[in-house]
Amino acid sequence: MRSRLRRLTTLCVALLALSACAVVTPPRTAPPAALYDAAAIPGVPDARLWGDDLTDARRAAVARNIGEVEHARWEAAGRPAQGVATDVLAMSGGGPDGAFAAGLLTGWTEAGDRPEFTVVTGVSVGALIAPFAFAGPDYDPALRKIFTEFDGADVAELRLFSALRGALGVADTQPLRNQIRALADKALIARVAEGHRAGRRLLILTTNIDAARPVIWNMGAIAAAGRADLFRDVMLASASIPGAFPPVAIDVAAGGGTFTEFHVDGGVTRSVFVGPPRFYEDVATRQPFPVRRTFHVIQNNALAPAYAPVRERLTAIASRSLSTLIRNQTDGDLSRIYLAAQALDADFRLAFVPQRFQPASTAAFDRAYMTELFEAAAQMARDGGEWLSAPPAVLGRQRLLAELARRREAG
Repeated sequence: MRSRLRRLTTLCVALLALSACAVVTPPRTAPPAALYDAAAIPGVPDARLWGDDLTDARRAAVARNIGEVEHARWEAAGRPAQGVATDVLAMSGGGPDGAFAAGLLTGWTEAGDRPEFTVVTGVSVGALIAPFAFAGPDYDPALRKIFTEFDGADVAELRLFSALRGALGVADTQPLRNQIRALADKALIARVAEGHRAGRRLLILTTNIDAARPVIWNMGAIAAAGRADLFRDVMLASASIPGAFPPVAIDVAAGGGTFTEFHVDGGVTRSVFVGPPRFYEDVATRQPFPVRRTFHVIQNNALAPAYAPVRERLTAIASRSLSTLIRNQTDGDLSRIYLAAQALDADFRLAFVPQRFQPASTAAFDRAYMTELFEAAAQMARDGGEWLSAPPAVLGRQRLLAELARRREAG
Protein backbone atom coordinates (compact mmCIF):
# COMPACT_ATOMS: atom_id res chain seq x y z
CA MET A 1 0.00 0.00 0.00
CA ARG A 2 1.07 3.62 -0.07
CA SER A 3 1.78 3.57 3.64
CA ARG A 4 4.83 5.82 3.63
CA LEU A 5 3.11 8.55 1.62
CA ARG A 6 0.02 8.26 3.76
CA ARG A 7 2.07 8.78 6.92
CA LEU A 8 3.57 11.88 5.35
CA THR A 9 0.15 13.10 4.27
CA THR A 10 -1.37 12.56 7.72
CA LEU A 11 1.39 14.50 9.41
CA CYS A 12 1.29 17.38 6.98
CA VAL A 13 -2.49 17.71 6.98
CA ALA A 14 -2.28 18.04 10.76
CA LEU A 15 0.36 20.73 10.42
CA LEU A 16 -1.73 22.60 7.91
CA ALA A 17 -4.72 22.51 10.21
CA LEU A 18 -2.66 24.14 12.90
CA SER A 19 -1.17 26.83 10.70
CA ALA A 20 -2.78 30.22 10.21
CA CYS A 21 -0.43 31.33 7.46
CA ALA A 22 -1.60 33.17 4.39
CA VAL A 23 -2.68 31.14 1.40
CA VAL A 24 -0.38 31.68 -1.57
CA THR A 25 -2.37 29.64 -4.11
CA PRO A 26 -3.85 31.83 -6.86
CA PRO A 27 -7.67 31.89 -6.99
CA ARG A 28 -9.60 29.90 -9.58
CA THR A 29 -13.18 29.87 -10.85
CA ALA A 30 -14.77 26.49 -10.25
CA PRO A 31 -17.94 25.48 -12.12
CA PRO A 32 -21.05 26.65 -10.22
CA ALA A 33 -23.31 23.98 -8.74
CA ALA A 34 -25.92 24.51 -11.45
CA LEU A 35 -23.41 23.79 -14.24
CA TYR A 36 -20.83 21.34 -12.86
CA ASP A 37 -22.65 18.26 -14.18
CA ALA A 38 -22.65 19.70 -17.71
CA ALA A 39 -19.00 20.80 -17.72
CA ALA A 40 -17.11 19.38 -20.71
CA ILE A 41 -13.70 19.48 -22.34
CA PRO A 42 -13.80 21.97 -25.21
CA GLY A 43 -13.31 20.23 -28.56
CA VAL A 44 -13.36 16.70 -27.12
CA PRO A 45 -17.01 15.87 -26.34
CA ASP A 46 -16.32 12.20 -25.61
CA ALA A 47 -13.30 12.86 -23.39
CA ARG A 48 -14.91 11.63 -20.17
CA LEU A 49 -17.91 10.47 -18.20
CA TRP A 50 -18.81 10.14 -14.55
CA GLY A 51 -17.46 6.99 -12.98
CA ASP A 52 -20.34 6.50 -10.57
CA ASP A 53 -23.40 6.96 -12.76
CA LEU A 54 -24.55 6.32 -16.33
CA THR A 55 -27.77 7.44 -17.94
CA ASP A 56 -29.70 4.68 -19.70
CA ALA A 57 -28.78 6.18 -23.06
CA ARG A 58 -25.09 6.38 -22.20
CA ARG A 59 -25.03 2.81 -20.88
CA ALA A 60 -26.71 1.57 -24.06
CA ALA A 61 -24.14 3.48 -26.14
CA VAL A 62 -21.24 1.90 -24.24
CA ALA A 63 -22.73 -1.56 -24.69
CA ARG A 64 -23.35 -0.93 -28.39
CA ASN A 65 -19.75 0.18 -28.84
CA ILE A 66 -18.42 -3.01 -27.19
CA GLY A 67 -20.61 -5.15 -29.43
CA GLU A 68 -19.56 -3.27 -32.56
CA VAL A 69 -15.86 -3.58 -31.69
CA GLU A 70 -16.13 -7.33 -31.13
CA HIS A 71 -18.08 -7.78 -34.36
CA ALA A 72 -15.58 -5.70 -36.36
CA ARG A 73 -12.68 -7.74 -35.00
CA TRP A 74 -14.48 -10.97 -35.91
CA GLU A 75 -15.07 -9.71 -39.45
CA ALA A 76 -11.44 -8.56 -39.77
CA ALA A 77 -10.24 -12.01 -38.69
CA GLY A 78 -12.26 -13.67 -41.47
CA ARG A 79 -15.21 -14.76 -39.32
CA PRO A 80 -13.37 -17.58 -37.54
CA ALA A 81 -15.57 -20.33 -36.10
CA GLN A 82 -13.81 -20.00 -32.75
CA GLY A 83 -14.88 -16.37 -32.50
CA VAL A 84 -12.76 -13.65 -30.89
CA ALA A 85 -11.20 -12.88 -27.53
CA THR A 86 -11.83 -9.71 -25.55
CA ASP A 87 -9.15 -9.14 -22.92
CA VAL A 88 -9.59 -6.39 -20.34
CA LEU A 89 -6.65 -5.30 -18.17
CA ALA A 90 -7.41 -3.35 -14.98
CA MET A 91 -4.62 -2.01 -12.77
CA SER A 92 -4.99 -0.58 -9.28
CA GLY A 93 -3.11 2.06 -7.35
CA GLY A 94 -0.33 1.18 -4.95
CA GLY A 95 2.47 3.77 -5.21
CA PRO A 96 5.86 2.03 -5.47
CA ASP A 97 4.08 -1.33 -5.59
CA GLY A 98 3.20 -0.39 -9.17
CA ALA A 99 6.51 -2.15 -9.86
CA PHE A 100 4.47 -5.34 -9.55
CA ALA A 101 2.20 -4.59 -12.54
CA ALA A 102 5.13 -3.28 -14.58
CA GLY A 103 7.19 -6.39 -13.90
CA LEU A 104 4.26 -8.74 -14.50
CA LEU A 105 3.55 -7.19 -17.89
CA THR A 106 7.21 -7.37 -18.90
CA GLY A 107 7.51 -11.02 -17.85
CA TRP A 108 4.20 -11.78 -19.57
CA THR A 109 5.68 -10.49 -22.83
CA GLU A 110 8.75 -12.68 -22.36
CA ALA A 111 6.54 -15.70 -21.67
CA GLY A 112 5.03 -15.20 -25.13
CA ASP A 113 1.33 -15.35 -24.24
CA ARG A 114 0.49 -11.76 -23.38
CA PRO A 115 -2.69 -10.78 -25.24
CA GLU A 116 -3.42 -7.51 -27.00
CA PHE A 117 -5.80 -5.91 -24.55
CA THR A 118 -9.06 -4.60 -25.93
CA VAL A 119 -9.56 -2.38 -22.88
CA VAL A 120 -6.92 -1.13 -20.42
CA THR A 121 -7.84 0.78 -17.27
CA GLY A 122 -5.69 2.39 -14.59
CA VAL A 123 -6.03 4.16 -11.26
CA SER A 124 -3.26 6.15 -9.53
CA VAL A 125 0.06 4.41 -10.24
CA GLY A 126 -1.96 2.08 -12.49
CA ALA A 127 -2.81 5.17 -14.55
CA LEU A 128 0.90 5.83 -15.06
CA ILE A 129 1.37 2.27 -16.33
CA ALA A 130 -1.83 2.00 -18.40
CA PRO A 131 -0.77 3.95 -21.54
CA PHE A 132 2.37 1.84 -21.89
CA ALA A 133 0.45 -1.40 -21.34
CA PHE A 134 -2.10 -0.27 -23.95
CA ALA A 135 0.64 0.62 -26.45
CA GLY A 136 2.02 -2.91 -26.20
CA PRO A 137 5.27 -4.78 -25.54
CA ASP A 138 7.37 -2.21 -27.42
CA TYR A 139 6.95 -0.03 -24.33
CA ASP A 140 8.09 -2.59 -21.75
CA PRO A 141 11.51 -0.85 -21.53
CA ALA A 142 9.74 2.33 -20.39
CA LEU A 143 8.04 0.41 -17.58
CA ARG A 144 11.35 -1.09 -16.52
CA LYS A 145 12.92 2.37 -16.51
CA ILE A 146 10.18 3.89 -14.35
CA PHE A 147 10.28 1.19 -11.69
CA THR A 148 13.95 0.24 -11.58
CA GLU A 149 15.69 3.55 -12.28
CA PHE A 150 13.45 6.20 -10.71
CA ASP A 151 13.35 7.14 -7.04
CA GLY A 152 11.61 9.74 -4.91
CA ALA A 153 13.51 12.64 -6.49
CA ASP A 154 12.08 11.70 -9.90
CA VAL A 155 8.54 11.92 -8.52
CA ALA A 156 8.30 14.94 -6.21
CA GLU A 157 10.25 17.53 -4.27
CA LEU A 158 9.30 18.03 -0.63
CA ARG A 159 8.29 21.64 0.11
CA LEU A 160 6.97 21.61 3.63
CA PHE A 161 7.51 25.34 4.17
CA SER A 162 5.34 26.13 1.14
CA ALA A 163 2.66 23.83 2.49
CA LEU A 164 2.67 25.65 5.81
CA ARG A 165 2.11 28.87 3.89
CA GLY A 166 -0.98 27.44 2.19
CA ALA A 167 0.27 25.50 -0.84
CA LEU A 168 -2.02 22.65 -1.93
CA GLY A 169 0.46 19.86 -1.31
CA VAL A 170 3.51 19.17 0.81
CA ALA A 171 5.44 18.19 -2.31
CA ASP A 172 5.92 19.71 -5.75
CA THR A 173 5.17 17.18 -8.52
CA GLN A 174 7.04 19.05 -11.25
CA PRO A 175 9.61 16.20 -11.38
CA LEU A 176 6.85 13.68 -12.12
CA ARG A 177 5.27 16.04 -14.63
CA ASN A 178 8.63 16.24 -16.41
CA GLN A 179 8.97 12.45 -16.47
CA ILE A 180 5.45 12.03 -17.86
CA ARG A 181 6.19 14.58 -20.60
CA ALA A 182 9.36 12.71 -21.56
CA LEU A 183 7.88 9.20 -21.50
CA ALA A 184 4.35 9.92 -22.76
CA ASP A 185 5.82 11.53 -25.87
CA LYS A 186 4.27 12.14 -29.28
CA ALA A 187 5.04 8.61 -30.42
CA LEU A 188 3.27 7.00 -27.45
CA ILE A 189 0.25 9.27 -27.75
CA ALA A 190 0.06 8.52 -31.50
CA ARG A 191 0.14 4.79 -30.69
CA VAL A 192 -2.75 5.24 -28.25
CA ALA A 193 -4.73 7.20 -30.84
CA GLU A 194 -4.13 4.43 -33.38
CA GLY A 195 -5.44 1.81 -30.95
CA HIS A 196 -8.47 3.96 -30.21
CA ARG A 197 -9.33 4.26 -33.89
CA ALA A 198 -9.09 0.46 -34.14
CA GLY A 199 -11.79 0.16 -31.47
CA ARG A 200 -9.68 -0.43 -28.39
CA ARG A 201 -10.11 1.69 -25.27
CA LEU A 202 -7.73 3.20 -22.71
CA LEU A 203 -9.51 4.48 -19.60
CA ILE A 204 -8.01 6.34 -16.64
CA LEU A 205 -9.80 7.35 -13.44
CA THR A 206 -9.40 10.60 -11.52
CA THR A 207 -11.42 12.10 -8.68
CA ASN A 208 -13.12 15.43 -9.30
CA ILE A 209 -12.55 16.75 -5.80
CA ASP A 210 -15.02 19.62 -6.27
CA ALA A 211 -17.81 17.13 -6.97
CA ALA A 212 -16.31 14.35 -4.80
CA ARG A 213 -16.98 11.94 -7.69
CA PRO A 214 -14.92 9.63 -9.89
CA VAL A 215 -14.33 10.57 -13.53
CA ILE A 216 -13.44 8.09 -16.29
CA TRP A 217 -11.28 9.61 -19.00
CA ASN A 218 -11.31 8.23 -22.55
CA MET A 219 -7.59 8.64 -23.18
CA GLY A 220 -7.77 7.34 -26.74
CA ALA A 221 -10.28 10.02 -27.69
CA ILE A 222 -8.06 12.64 -26.06
CA ALA A 223 -5.03 11.32 -27.95
CA ALA A 224 -6.93 11.23 -31.25
CA ALA A 225 -7.95 14.86 -30.69
CA GLY A 226 -4.29 15.85 -30.42
CA ARG A 227 -4.60 16.98 -26.78
CA ALA A 228 -1.21 15.82 -25.50
CA ASP A 229 -1.38 18.40 -22.72
CA LEU A 230 -4.66 17.03 -21.36
CA PHE A 231 -3.48 13.43 -21.82
CA ARG A 232 -0.50 14.06 -19.55
CA ASP A 233 -2.49 16.14 -17.06
CA VAL A 234 -4.93 13.26 -16.55
CA MET A 235 -2.07 10.81 -15.97
CA LEU A 236 -0.61 13.17 -13.36
CA ALA A 237 -3.98 13.87 -11.74
CA SER A 238 -4.80 10.20 -11.25
CA ALA A 239 -1.55 9.77 -9.30
CA SER A 240 -1.80 13.00 -7.27
CA ILE A 241 -2.33 11.83 -3.69
CA PRO A 242 -4.33 14.55 -1.88
CA GLY A 243 -2.37 16.43 0.73
CA ALA A 244 0.94 14.98 -0.40
CA PHE A 245 0.63 16.27 -3.98
CA PRO A 246 -1.30 19.30 -5.26
CA PRO A 247 -4.43 18.73 -7.35
CA VAL A 248 -4.24 19.12 -11.12
CA ALA A 249 -6.24 21.99 -12.60
CA ILE A 250 -8.25 21.13 -15.72
CA ASP A 251 -10.10 23.74 -17.77
CA VAL A 252 -13.69 23.00 -18.77
CA ALA A 253 -16.57 24.81 -20.44
CA ALA A 254 -20.20 25.01 -19.35
CA GLY A 255 -23.09 27.38 -19.98
CA GLY A 256 -20.98 29.56 -22.24
CA GLY A 257 -18.32 30.10 -19.56
CA THR A 258 -14.87 28.70 -18.86
CA PHE A 259 -14.03 27.20 -15.48
CA THR A 260 -11.31 25.22 -13.73
CA GLU A 261 -11.83 21.89 -12.00
CA PHE A 262 -9.49 20.26 -9.48
CA HIS A 263 -8.69 16.58 -10.01
CA VAL A 264 -6.79 14.29 -7.64
CA ASP A 265 -5.86 10.64 -7.22
CA GLY A 266 -8.47 8.29 -8.66
CA GLY A 267 -7.82 6.02 -5.69
CA VAL A 268 -9.83 8.40 -3.50
CA THR A 269 -13.02 7.05 -5.09
CA ARG A 270 -12.04 3.71 -6.69
CA SER A 271 -9.07 1.41 -6.18
CA VAL A 272 -9.55 -0.43 -9.50
CA PHE A 273 -12.25 -0.56 -12.21
CA VAL A 274 -13.03 -2.15 -15.57
CA GLY A 275 -15.53 0.36 -16.92
CA PRO A 276 -18.47 2.60 -16.12
CA PRO A 277 -21.00 1.35 -13.57
CA ARG A 278 -23.43 -1.30 -14.81
CA PHE A 279 -21.96 -0.98 -18.30
CA TYR A 280 -22.44 -4.71 -18.79
CA GLU A 281 -26.22 -4.69 -18.36
CA ASP A 282 -26.89 -3.93 -22.03
CA VAL A 283 -23.90 -5.75 -23.52
CA ALA A 284 -25.06 -8.46 -25.88
CA THR A 285 -23.70 -11.68 -24.38
CA ARG A 286 -24.90 -13.63 -27.42
CA GLN A 287 -23.10 -12.50 -30.54
CA PRO A 288 -23.51 -14.56 -33.74
CA PHE A 289 -20.07 -15.99 -32.88
CA PRO A 290 -18.29 -17.06 -29.67
CA VAL A 291 -16.70 -14.33 -27.53
CA ARG A 292 -14.11 -15.31 -24.93
CA ARG A 293 -13.99 -12.44 -22.46
CA THR A 294 -11.38 -12.25 -19.71
CA PHE A 295 -10.92 -9.63 -17.00
CA HIS A 296 -7.26 -9.54 -15.93
CA VAL A 297 -7.00 -7.53 -12.69
CA ILE A 298 -3.61 -6.56 -11.28
CA GLN A 299 -3.80 -5.43 -7.67
CA ASN A 300 -0.66 -3.49 -6.77
CA ASN A 301 -0.70 -4.47 -3.11
CA ALA A 302 -0.99 -7.55 -0.95
CA LEU A 303 -4.51 -8.84 -0.37
CA ALA A 304 -4.29 -10.04 3.23
CA PRO A 305 -3.31 -7.50 5.90
CA ALA A 306 -0.35 -8.43 8.06
CA TYR A 307 -0.83 -8.32 11.82
CA ALA A 308 1.26 -5.43 13.15
CA PRO A 309 0.66 -3.84 16.57
CA VAL A 310 0.37 -0.14 15.92
CA ARG A 311 2.69 2.29 17.68
CA GLU A 312 1.13 4.62 20.23
CA ARG A 313 1.35 7.65 17.98
CA LEU A 314 -1.32 9.70 16.29
CA THR A 315 0.26 9.45 12.84
CA ALA A 316 0.72 5.66 13.13
CA ILE A 317 -2.91 5.11 14.16
CA ALA A 318 -4.19 7.46 11.42
CA SER A 319 -2.03 5.77 8.80
CA ARG A 320 -3.12 2.27 9.80
CA SER A 321 -6.77 3.36 9.81
CA LEU A 322 -6.47 4.85 6.33
CA SER A 323 -4.79 1.75 4.94
CA THR A 324 -7.58 -0.38 6.45
CA LEU A 325 -10.18 1.87 4.83
CA ILE A 326 -8.50 1.55 1.43
CA ARG A 327 -8.15 -2.21 1.76
CA ASN A 328 -11.85 -2.60 2.46
CA GLN A 329 -12.68 -0.29 -0.45
CA THR A 330 -10.52 -2.58 -2.59
CA ASP A 331 -12.55 -5.62 -1.52
CA GLY A 332 -15.71 -3.89 -2.71
CA ASP A 333 -14.20 -2.79 -6.02
CA LEU A 334 -12.87 -6.27 -6.77
CA SER A 335 -16.26 -7.77 -5.96
CA ARG A 336 -17.95 -5.37 -8.39
CA ILE A 337 -15.55 -6.41 -11.15
CA TYR A 338 -16.14 -10.07 -10.36
CA LEU A 339 -19.91 -9.60 -10.58
CA ALA A 340 -19.52 -7.79 -13.91
CA ALA A 341 -17.45 -10.73 -15.17
CA GLN A 342 -20.13 -13.14 -14.01
CA ALA A 343 -22.83 -11.12 -15.81
CA LEU A 344 -20.82 -11.25 -19.05
CA ASP A 345 -19.84 -14.91 -18.65
CA ALA A 346 -16.23 -13.69 -18.58
CA ASP A 347 -13.26 -15.23 -16.81
CA PHE A 348 -11.96 -13.33 -13.78
CA ARG A 349 -8.21 -13.44 -13.07
CA LEU A 350 -6.59 -11.61 -10.15
CA ALA A 351 -2.85 -11.14 -9.55
CA PHE A 352 -1.46 -9.37 -6.50
CA VAL A 353 1.75 -8.49 -4.67
CA PRO A 354 3.19 -11.51 -2.82
CA GLN A 355 2.83 -11.32 0.95
CA ARG A 356 6.59 -11.43 1.49
CA PHE A 357 6.95 -7.92 0.07
CA GLN A 358 6.62 -5.73 3.13
CA PRO A 359 9.08 -2.84 2.58
CA ALA A 360 11.14 -1.86 5.60
CA SER A 361 12.49 1.29 3.99
CA THR A 362 11.03 4.64 5.04
CA ALA A 363 11.70 6.15 1.61
CA ALA A 364 8.54 6.83 -0.37
CA PHE A 365 9.96 5.33 -3.58
CA ASP A 366 12.82 3.00 -2.71
CA ARG A 367 14.59 1.99 -5.94
CA ALA A 368 16.02 -1.23 -4.50
CA TYR A 369 12.61 -2.36 -3.24
CA MET A 370 10.87 -1.52 -6.53
CA THR A 371 13.55 -3.32 -8.55
CA GLU A 372 13.23 -6.44 -6.41
CA LEU A 373 9.43 -6.42 -6.76
CA PHE A 374 9.64 -5.76 -10.52
CA GLU A 375 11.98 -8.72 -11.05
CA ALA A 376 9.92 -11.01 -8.82
CA ALA A 377 6.74 -10.18 -10.75
CA ALA A 378 8.50 -10.65 -14.09
CA GLN A 379 9.72 -14.08 -13.01
CA MET A 380 6.22 -14.96 -11.78
CA ALA A 381 4.85 -14.19 -15.25
CA ARG A 382 7.64 -16.07 -17.02
CA ASP A 383 6.83 -19.11 -14.87
CA GLY A 384 3.21 -18.99 -15.97
CA GLY A 385 1.92 -16.88 -13.09
CA GLU A 386 -0.78 -17.76 -10.63
CA TRP A 387 -4.04 -15.89 -10.73
CA LEU A 388 -6.96 -16.14 -8.35
CA SER A 389 -10.30 -16.91 -10.01
CA ALA A 390 -12.27 -14.87 -7.47
CA PRO A 391 -11.63 -11.87 -5.17
CA PRO A 392 -11.02 -12.16 -1.41
CA ALA A 393 -14.60 -11.22 -0.49
CA VAL A 394 -15.85 -14.17 -2.56
CA LEU A 395 -13.15 -16.63 -1.54
CA GLY A 396 -13.50 -15.82 2.14
CA ARG A 397 -10.66 -14.95 4.51
CA GLN A 398 -9.78 -18.53 5.50
CA ARG A 399 -9.59 -19.78 1.92
CA LEU A 400 -7.54 -16.73 0.94
CA LEU A 401 -5.06 -17.29 3.77
CA ALA A 402 -4.83 -20.99 2.89
CA GLU A 403 -4.10 -20.09 -0.74
CA LEU A 404 -1.41 -17.59 0.28
CA ALA A 405 0.18 -20.20 2.58
CA ARG A 406 0.19 -22.73 -0.25
CA ARG A 407 1.94 -20.25 -2.53
CA ARG A 408 4.57 -19.49 0.10
CA GLU A 409 5.31 -23.20 0.48
CA ALA A 410 5.55 -23.56 -3.30
CA GLY A 411 8.28 -20.93 -3.38
